[in-house]
Amino acid sequence: MRAAIKHISTIDGGDASKYQPPDADTFSVTLRLLIGPEDAVGEESFDMIVCSPSWLETELARDGFVVGRHRLIVRRYDFRLVQQVIAKLIGRCSGERWSEIAEKISRLAYWEFEDYQTRT
Repeated sequence: MRAAIKHISTIDGGDASKYQPPDADTFSVTLRLLIGPEDAVGEESFDMIVCSPSWLETELARDGFVVGRHRLIVRRYDFRLVQQVIAKLIGRCSGERWSEIAEKISRLAYWEFEDYQTRT
């Protein structure tokens, strides 16, 4: 079983393909990735921060640190490039069950069910 991206939007539901940051060289945007099994209906939500090195430098100068998990760092915002990179990374995630695949994807993007535990 393989994963497939079903939809990408900004965290507020905007069209990520039409999003333009005020400064394409210094930016940070959270993308919502709806990803599911390649040959099946359904998807789950994963969030990824896409940012530039200059945005990281700005944050480092202000706060002295930046936590790096669930980030994709690109020189400037180019949706086609971002989409291609994310698709390539997600395309590498496979497994026998969807839960295995989703766990692998959660290393790249924040999964809506990350750390979810059923009550016993």
